Amino acid sequence: MLMTTLTLCPAQESAPPAKQEQAAPPATEQGQPDEQKQDAPKNPRRPETFQEALNAAGDDGVIVFCYGPDWNRRSVRMLKSLWMQQELENVTGQAMLVAVPIYEYPNEKQEAESQRISAGMPPIPFNVCPTIMMLDKDGIMYANLPGLDFLGDESGSTAFKNIADKLAAHRKMLKLLKKASSLQGEEKAKVLGEIGELPIKKPNDLVEMLKAADPKDSTGLVRRNEHSALQFLYSLMDTKDGFLKADFHTTLKELMDKSMEVINDKALRTEDRQAAYCLLIGQARREEGGSKRLKNMIAASMKIDPNSFYGRTMPQLAVLWGNERADETRDQRRERRTKEKEDEKTRRQHEREVKKTERNTSVE
Repeated sequence: MLMTTLTLCPAQESAPPAKQEQAAPPATEQGQPDEQKQDAPKNPRRPETFQEALNAAGDDGVIVFCYGPDWNRRSVRMLKSLWMQQELENVTGQAMLVAVPIYEYPNEKQEAESQRISAGMPPIPFNVCPTIMMLDKDGIMYANLPGLDFLGDESGSTAFKNIADKLAAHRKMLKLLKKASSLQGEEKAKVLGEIGELPIKKPNDLVEMLKAADPKDSTGLVRRNEHSALQFLYSLMDTKDGFLKADFHTTLKELMDKSMEVINDKALRTEDRQAAYCLLIGQARREEGGSKRLKNMIAASMKIDPNSFYGRTMPQLAVLWGNERADETRDQRRERRTKEKEDEKTRRQHEREVKKTERNTSVE
């Protein structure tokens, strides 16, 4: 496992001088070498340490860029192509910007410097470089953009868009919280419920605020924001050994009641309801004669939302698990199944003849 350490060090302590693609990691202020730092004006939005950034942060919070000076060349290149660009400052409003090197093999000076640069910073969720963490003014992370999928290529265009979208969602959340503070009851719950739909991490106390505003959960927003597909799955796990209760000894009937409670609760998100269907579909696949039920459940799941992640993947399950062919006509399907039955009958007859021959041979 890669051992990573958060740190920041002067240019002279970084990797060897650049050869084509491997550049020495920039220093903390504007990515400039030590000898130029005294002449360059200090950018108030680019403090040297996370704690300085947090102390100066307003509503737009702090944005952290994590890169690997001695092991990830792409992240080092993105310091210039993404992190040091003026466009980044344009799309991030008044957020504080801090670059944090992650060394694979830090020396003593780098280790000491790491404690200074990262003091007060929450752990990085993934050891992927580059990674951009977005935190509020209290230092709580509300968005994480790791690696190629979220940051795109070195041009930075994908990263700029994703950062701007997450920051816009964070600003909207702050407005909704302010609006909710002046409301009561279900009206307040409905405003808080909008926060749960934003594409950022929900506030840790959102469910508690919803319960206080709507104790009877008349809006269904408490259940909507309290439910977790993963926690639902864990609820079906054997707490003693960590294995799913839904094993080969479990029946579809045993899973049906709890799953259908989730599936029929229209207050929940469509993907959460479809995730419960997936558990039933997987169990139906295990059971003899479950093919028809499996296909019926796939069809029912797609009706909930054909455009969600689960809705788009369900047709493939019908092909892989339901013994269907996406391009077959009804007549072609009937002909294929007839042939499969005949082939199976021939196979079993052959097995019986082989066993009979084996018995006769052993007697002789």
